[in-house]
Amino acid sequence: MTFDEKSFEIQRWHSTIYAESWITNREQEEGRKSLRRKLVASLPFESEASFRVLDLGAGGGALSEEILVHFPNVQIVCQDFSEVMLSHAKQHLAKITDQAIFICNDLSTPDWSKSIPGMFDAVVSSLVMHTVPGRVSEIYHEVFGILRNEGCFVIGDSVSPPGPTMGKIYLKIRLKNIQAAIKAETGIEENLKDIEHKIQERRRSHNSEEPKRVRNPLRAMLTLENHLEWLAAAGFDEIDCPWKEMQRAIIIGIKH
Repeated sequence: MTFDEKSFEIQRWHSTIYAESWITNREQEEGRKSLRRKLVASLPFESEASFRVLDLGAGGGALSEEILVHFPNVQIVCQDFSEVMLSHAKQHLAKITDQAIFICNDLSTPDWSKSIPGMFDAVVSSLVMHTVPGRVSEIYHEVFGILRNEGCFVIGDSVSPPGPTMGKIYLKIRLKNIQAAIKAETGIEENLKDIEHKIQERRRSHNSEEPKRVRNPLRAMLTLENHLEWLAAAGFDEIDCPWKEMQRAIIIGIKH
């Protein structure tokens, strides 16, 4: 039987159990929180500014919450393709605002933006674009169409290495960072190969109940250089990457 990765992804994000386990995963949440804070810090607005923002792939509403805390006068629209995740976002954001709008549609379809009301001063997305690797360049065009002049598109996401050598360098740096953390905590300097083996075993254990998945080859196209080129092709004028650490980056496009 051929494994249909797209159908599998859709099914699990519509699962209450999976959505809740993703939201409450403390280890992963630390990295997500750090990226969200960098993304919000990159928004070119004063804290008291009143503007309209669209959160693409809003999930459980964590990024929208971060924005509302720093910019209490914003109007926010949360988009996601999972009703389960949007339900979490509604409960989460109800403690902060009664002005949020929630829209369920799918970025993997070209007409998603037609059901989004109005124009925006900012569009944001955190760890979303790598989930729709074959649609990223088209989504950038679609986002450009719903941004007001002087509006910004701020993306926080994983980016692919530009080639196999850089991929090996990223892995080596990651392993050395883990090695240093273990030594600081225990005084023991573990072998890098042993650390890599433990990471692989943990990943296999975590995925043991899931069908065997093949990495989408289109993800290799999601390099920082390609993201910047796609933003330029979509019509964005000022394009930059103000922060990058190995395979995580903040990418910005400004529409003039």
